[in-house]
Amino acid sequence: MENLFSAKKSQPPGLHSFSMPNYMSHIQSYQLPDFARVYTVHVLTTGEIISSLEDYLKVKERFAWVDQAQIISSIFRLRRLTESPKKSVIVIYEENRAIKEYVNVEENFRPLIFS
Repeated sequence: MENLFSAKKSQPPGLHSFSMPNYMSHIQSYQLPDFARVYTVHVLTTGEIISSLEDYLKVKERFAWVDQAQIISSIFRLRRLTESPKKSVIVIYEENRAIKEYVNVEENFRPLIFS
């Protein structure tokens, strides 16, 4: 039996093409892009940047004001807007309780430590 989702090896990096078995030949093949990368970063009043889950858990209560549903919604929206190989970043500032989004930034992007 044929593999329903056999990837073609001649595709450019980041794109995957899937072909259907013979009995499904009338169905069109399509390419799936890599999932876009969207990160969240927290910036403390001191200017310290928190980007790991382990460090965030230590200061989580300082960001209790953040609406998690809004952040998740932003992540899904930014995934559609972000082009590979770039990334998008949601920066959450403790000071001023500000949230800023940076779309399609380079891999070495670092947010400002003030909002």
